[in-house]
Formats: sequence, C-alpha cells, structure tokens
Amino acid sequence: MDIRRITEVGVAVRDLEQATQLFVALFNAEAGPLVEVPQYDMRYRMCRVGKVDFEIMEPSGTSGVIADFLAKRGEGLHHVAFAVDDIEDTMHTLGGKGVQFVADAPIRAQLDAVDFAGRTFRDDLQFTFSHPASIVGILFEFIQYPEGYQTP
Repeated sequence: MDIRRITEVGVAVRDLEQATQLFVALFNAEAGPLVEVPQYDMRYRMCRVGKVDFEIMEPSGTSGVIADFLAKRGEGLHHVAFAVDDIEDTMHTLGGKGVQFVADAPIRAQLDAVDFAGRTFRDDLQFTFSHPASIVGILFEFIQYPEGYQTP
C-alpha cells in the first residue's frame, strides 16, 4: 500500500464565508475559489495552510452529506484525506485488513485545482472514503491524484 501523506482535512461548517475569513485571519490561509458540488448538496473552498489544504464545506440545501453531518455532529472535523499512488491497491489492502468503504469502487471526479507546484489541473482523480466505524470513528478519504500532480 502506498499512502504518501495527508493532503487535506475536511471541515464541516454552517457558514463558509465566515469560516474562510477565520482561517485567513488566524492561519494566513490562502483561500481558493468557491466550488459547487450539486450531487452532494454542498459547496466548498480549499484554504491552504502550509502544506495542507483545509476543505471548508457547507451545505447548499437542507439535505445532503454535509447538512446531515451538521445535524448529527455539529461543526468540526469531517474527514482526513491521504494521497495514494494506487486507489485500487489501497482499497484491496485495507479491505483485507477489515476496513469497510462507503462504496465498493472508487469514485471518479474531475479535478479543478492548483497543485503545490502552482500548476492548474483539470483532470480526473479517483477517491474513496472508509467507513468511520472501521477506523476509530474517523472518516478517511483516499485520493489518487492525476499523474504529475504535485502534493505537499
């Protein structure tokens, strides 16, 4: 298995703009553009602090994964994401150790981001989430970035 590093920390909030301002004021975060994700009824903004992106997420409606999370747990840590070289191998290896995933196969999505070398990427990435009950109640995301994408 090839976990390289933590690349992002997801934070669920009720007010994205207020949380972004807080991260900028407290940590001198570099705030990225607002990204709408209609299929999950959410929006987010990456706030880069040092070598980690904080994915600040708010619901865009009254339902969806972030709205449900806020209703059950309130604001706070949502997930921790690792960069991996091979998502299939990661799922196979962790699955063999008893880790359950929220989906049977990786999810594909188009990446529209700036990597840590300052290059813009508009390419597919693959990711999956482990079920929190599998690893001490924490939701972990595993991301296979496109070839050439520079992580921290």
